[in-house]
Amino acid sequence: MASEAPTEIETRLYINGEFRPASDAGTFPLKSPATLETVALVSEASVEDTNDAVAAAQAAFPAWSSLSPRDRGAYMLKLADLIIESEKELAYLEAISMGRPLQYFASAGWNGQGQTSLNTPGFINMTLRQPYGVVAAIIPWNVPVYFFINKVAPAIAAGNTVVIKSSEKAPLTSARVAHLIQRAGFPPGVINVLSGHGNISGSALAHHMDVRLITFTGSGRTGRLIQKAAANSNLKNVVFELGGKSPTVIFPDADLEKAAKETAYSIQWNSGQVCMANSRIYVHASIADHFISLFKESFQFVSMGDPTKPCVNHGPQADETQFNIVKRYIELGKKDGELILGGNEVQDHKGYFIPPTVFTNTPESSQIMKDEVFGPVANINVFETEAEVIKMVNSSEFGLYAAVYTRDVNRAMRFATSMEAGTVGINCTSPTGAFDMPFGGYKASGVGREGIHHSLDHYLETKTVHLKVEGL
Repeated sequence: MASEAPTEIETRLYINGEFRPASDAGTFPLKSPATLETVALVSEASVEDTNDAVAAAQAAFPAWSSLSPRDRGAYMLKLADLIIESEKELAYLEAISMGRPLQYFASAGWNGQGQTSLNTPGFINMTLRQPYGVVAAIIPWNVPVYFFINKVAPAIAAGNTVVIKSSEKAPLTSARVAHLIQRAGFPPGVINVLSGHGNISGSALAHHMDVRLITFTGSGRTGRLIQKAAANSNLKNVVFELGGKSPTVIFPDADLEKAAKETAYSIQWNSGQVCMANSRIYVHASIADHFISLFKESFQFVSMGDPTKPCVNHGPQADETQFNIVKRYIELGKKDGELILGGNEVQDHKGYFIPPTVFTNTPESSQIMKDEVFGPVANINVFETEAEVIKMVNSSEFGLYAAVYTRDVNRAMRFATSMEAGTVGINCTSPTGAFDMPFGGYKASGVGREGIHHSLDHYLETKTVHLKVEGL
């Protein structure tokens, strides 16, 4: 997608319908991972700012929740149009713009319906679906606009008000969307946008007694901290999409060229900074050499460099911290497995660039096989039997996405039911998904499911009402 530099870069907080600097004037530098130059000084939300944002959302909740789905949807449709108009600017700010979910959720409020029952003599019983109140959303840095929309849209469609915290690694697009929210005419306090680090504003939101639900996408480590904070405060509900260590299984009857091309793209896409990237690849021993050759060939068209340039398809890691984490795992891989591609320093770029890196014959017990690396690093191991590979696939504590390549339908469905993952691709792999299907993880990969038919349900409480009717 072509990008377009914005006329200005917003770095302030958006609270109660107004932009303002941090209450203590605190900022943090945002560096380009491609050039290492500081591109902005971004406002660091303090605990006071976080409390102000929650208070604004709480004050706006009664009026917002009393609007009809049609009236709430009108604001959302305006915002969807503005986001689509700003697509090139948002792309420049290193995000993937997606207006379609917002347009859907603009009318989804009508789906927040309860049910009725006449099964108790003398009563008409019913359930009501009502918004929680203030929802906190903490989004990751890899596709920030996508996560902004997919968390905020269903929450406000259901009648909640929101405080959203962007990642300190990628705050600029969220701040830009805040301008679009203001232009769309949302009432003050309905959507508040904070920037800053998790240990300050993120922790304050997780512990806040007036936040009734928190939704988070990110690492398992941070998810555990948020869940503890939620339990230790007001036992707020949580919706999590956490990490992955996604496996792909390749059988001899598969289309090997297609499988190699798609699995290579999965781990290289967004420089491997995708929770569902297939970082574990299991290939049947009889076709391992051929598949590995095709897999390596698939990376010959990788072009590293400035991600705002159309000719570049492999950008840097997000920041120095992530860069060093990936390098550390590569060194672990060199000790435990056999390096067959990449793994070297990129000499002709000064940014945080790591080339596609591939290991084979890595023990399943190795740390690089167990942990989410979140970089362009894949491990290829071989197997002989279905039972053997299913055990290897399910040995991970993660369970976000899994895939199998085979022309045998019976085998494909055996794997679809046996793989412990929230999504299973058959003859396809991540990032393949379906717009109208739920997404989330088994085990340590998450709590709940998100999607256009599922997200709304997370943001509505269920209340049972018993109506005594004389003579019924």
